[in-house]
Amino acid sequence: MDTKSKSIRYSTGIKIIALILIWLSIMGITVSGIFFMHHYEEFTSDSYIQTTKFQWDYSRLVHNVVELNTVLISEDNIKNMFNEESDKEDSISSGTANEEFVEIADIQNDEASVETTNQNNEEIRKMLQRLHRINTNLSKSVNFLYYIRNTESNEIITNIINYDPLSYIEKQSAVVRFDKWDVDYQFPMAGDIQKMLSDTNYEVYTALKMPLEYGDSFYTQYIDYYRIKDISQWALLTLIASLIVFIIAFSYLLYVSGRKEKNGPIHLTYIDRIYTDVHSGIVLIAAIASVFIVSNLSMGSNNRELIIGALIVFGIDVWIGLSYIFSMVRQIKNNQLIKNTLIYGIFSALKGLFKLCFSSKLFRPWTLIFLLAYGIINGILFSIFAVSWNKFFPFIFIIIFNIAAIYFTSKALASLHIIMGAVKEISSGNMEYSVNINKISTPFLQFYGNIQKIQDGLKNAIAEALKGERMKIDLITNVSHDLKTPITSIITYVDLLKQEDLNNETAEKYISILDEKSLRLKHLVEDLIEASKASSGNLSVQTEKINLYELIQQAYGEFEDKINNAQLDIRIQVSDQPPIIRADGKHMWRIIENLLSNVVKYSLINSRVYMDITASDTHGILTIKNISSSPLDMPPEQLTERFVRGDESRTTEGSGLGLSIAQSLTALQGGQFEIQIDGDLFKTIVKIPLWKEE
Repeated sequence: MDTKSKSIRYSTGIKIIALILIWLSIMGITVSGIFFMHHYEEFTSDSYIQTTKFQWDYSRLVHNVVELNTVLISEDNIKNMFNEESDKEDSISSGTANEEFVEIADIQNDEASVETTNQNNEEIRKMLQRLHRINTNLSKSVNFLYYIRNTESNEIITNIINYDPLSYIEKQSAVVRFDKWDVDYQFPMAGDIQKMLSDTNYEVYTALKMPLEYGDSFYTQYIDYYRIKDISQWALLTLIASLIVFIIAFSYLLYVSGRKEKNGPIHLTYIDRIYTDVHSGIVLIAAIASVFIVSNLSMGSNNRELIIGALIVFGIDVWIGLSYIFSMVRQIKNNQLIKNTLIYGIFSALKGLFKLCFSSKLFRPWTLIFLLAYGIINGILFSIFAVSWNKFFPFIFIIIFNIAAIYFTSKALASLHIIMGAVKEISSGNMEYSVNINKISTPFLQFYGNIQKIQDGLKNAIAEALKGERMKIDLITNVSHDLKTPITSIITYVDLLKQEDLNNETAEKYISILDEKSLRLKHLVEDLIEASKASSGNLSVQTEKINLYELIQQAYGEFEDKINNAQLDIRIQVSDQPPIIRADGKHMWRIIENLLSNVVKYSLINSRVYMDITASDTHGILTIKNISSSPLDMPPEQLTERFVRGDESRTTEGSGLGLSIAQSLTALQGGQFEIQIDGDLFKTIVKIPLWKEE
């Protein structure tokens, strides 16, 4: 079951889910962050009255009230204000003492009067607009209360009708008082308000009506404030949850990215084939393009369209960024981050070319001379072409010369390609591969001759090795067959002696020993013959569709009595889908029989034996783990050699061929056989190819 959990942990589906969770968490963090940046005051303040928006809107209305009642007052007051200034200027100009300048002064005064009149009219227009705007603002405000009193004349100006104004204002929670001596300097526009009150006898009381009534911006902002306050709690939870999910999912993908199993090889995707520096450039271009797109959106869109468009672009950028990050992670794990750059590739190519030209035996010194001569001749021909009045013939010579150079160079490179193909075939084991010598150009003839010598040496070495192995196998097979006949005779005569009435306990004891040893010798010879056939590949393999779990169950049933006698507890564990393998049933039975026999003979009494049946992408896997009764003081590779046994004292029965036969039969079916030793823990792993429907 542990194998199953590992398989799930590294599965592609879980990785895709983790990637989607990372994308969602980043979007959640981004949206929550934008929300808190846009509504920072609503989140941090304790009440609506503490917000900067309220204080500015409120102070603006206070300023409007003071300005209306101390400066503007009415339209007539504004017009009279400028008429009085005009009368003062006329009286000053009419008191000119020097009569010589009267005419000039009159002309200048007329021009100045026209200009002043225009300026006054413009100022009057602006102040009248201001008066109208203030009246409109105050008329729209339902929840703003004000009370203005002239301390000398006791004149009162207020917008409170049904209550005593001053006491009603003082009952409110947000009250601000102004006069020419006392101003709250923490209040926005306080200085400007004090300046307007400095030459008056007014004292001003203002407040915000609580509870607020529907009808003005204060009510709307108040409702929005507490709506945003409620949303802030969910936004905070979203932010925290997104951060937690991001950290967990991102850490998980960092760990498993590129792997299909624990400590397995790194698997690269098609994205990882892109040069690292080129990939980085593409991501940078995508980021710049995103900024450009968002900038264009901001020019012709409202805030909502801008935010939606920016989030879509950002979401795409997040996918691009995640793809880039995990591609870099896989390449770092595979130790190829630097090597997979275009710059490194160019540098390596130039370095290889440099070595090839100056240190390799492939290009001899005359090759460099040829290249130098080629350059010089080309330079001479182009110089003649440049100074010649008739450029036709020099041009023809240049074309012919370069075509000839390209032809001979291409022929040499084609020879190199042929030689590389031959080396590839030889390295794959095709020792009979040969090349037509006429297709090899002169510069590479000696090089190909050296490769042929290596090929001949390998052929001779392989032939000698095969000859020695064949002689060894023949010797074992022949001796085994020669031993089989006398052993059969011995067993037959022992059986005959057992049928005789000897009436001698000593003789019967000796006969029993002869019977036991002769049978053991018979099994040893049979194992020896089978080991020879298996290692030489002389056994036929007829594959069929086999359920590995059912085969193990049958074998367990056959060995149940022996297992009980050995006082062992067998635990069989199988994945949800038992593997179906392509194998020879007879050979698989022999493998499992040898492994179970090994378990029965060499396991510690009263110990547990685990048989795990799992599958990888390509193989069905049988793993057997048991505790050895004797110390295992030898490497795992030695245990699969012939006649080697874990019990070096050789006090237990067995030929020492069981594991060797199992290994040979596994290899014969295209599988893999492995032994692992950890202290006294003995672990056997058999991998057989899965059945694939044609």
